[in-house]
Amino acid sequence: MRSALSENQRVVISGAGPIASVGIGRKDFLKGLREGRVGIGACERLTDTAGFAEVAECWDFAVEDYLISKKTYLDRCSELALAACALAFADAGLVWSELDGDRIGLCLGTAYGCLEALTNHSARVQTKGLRFGSPMIFTHAMANSPTALAAIEYGIHGPAGTFCAGSISAACALEFAFRRVRAGDADYVLAGGCEALSVALLSGLAGPDKLEPDFVPGEGGCILMLERMDTAAARGAEILAEVASVGLAVATEAKPDAALDAACRQAGLTDKPPVFAAPAYGHTFGASMALGICAAIGGLDSYASGDCVAVMGRSSLSDIHGPAAAIIIRRVT
Repeated sequence: MRSALSENQRVVISGAGPIASVGIGRKDFLKGLREGRVGIGACERLTDTAGFAEVAECWDFAVEDYLISKKTYLDRCSELALAACALAFADAGLVWSELDGDRIGLCLGTAYGCLEALTNHSARVQTKGLRFGSPMIFTHAMANSPTALAAIEYGIHGPAGTFCAGSISAACALEFAFRRVRAGDADYVLAGGCEALSVALLSGLAGPDKLEPDFVPGEGGCILMLERMDTAAARGAEILAEVASVGLAVATEAKPDAALDAACRQAGLTDKPPVFAAPAYGHTFGASMALGICAAIGGLDSYASGDCVAVMGRSSLSDIHGPAAAIIIRRVT
């Protein structure tokens, strides 16, 4: 058994696997942002968008391009998670089958989970009776199904968890992963979020007229590879950024920046870093903060080594008060 490491251990991001309407894979995703690629348009996959004329859909995504084994059935949310994991492994220069599965962790965040599979299963039961419920689809309908499927697919036996906290779900997953790496519970931890557009999700949202004027619902996934700085340096990995801190707090009228204040205290910062503004590729719910971190990594080149930026989010779409998150990343050269 390995002893716990010091909390002073530095944790870095050595790989990123984003899937979004503007690009798939870190280089294509960042190129799409730099070029101002249009990531918003009419939905092609769903027949009913509940009045949303435009969405941010992953139009060019096909899970078969990323998996070695053929799947009988996958919910769209699980597809995004599995492919994002594959992209993160590749971007980090790691081959999962050559690693010790006991030393790999997986932390995924999702606001709504596998709604397509859930509504598929429940519709069968409600219209035809219990005998026609599909046991296979049922196992794909849980919020933790993407985590379980990815753990099976990539032989992950280390710390694992699913976090459902609205639009800060990925931040909660990253905070847990950050602590697991620091504590020495795993050598590598995949952390991020996934969210899929579905008829159920769009129907359950407040109507377009009740949300912010520029709100566009989106889907996507992003998995980040976390490891210790010394581990990454020893294997010659490209270090994309250091995770300085993850702050989770309840924002109130008196303390609207409670999460950022918490993150600054953890990182030992006396001055608040600049806040990275999320690009316009739609609101991706549980995946939003992981994609935001990946986008911020692309902007770190304009900062000096050691400089920090913050990615912020709140759990609720409609209330600025309540659970919030702030993740501070630092450029390392």
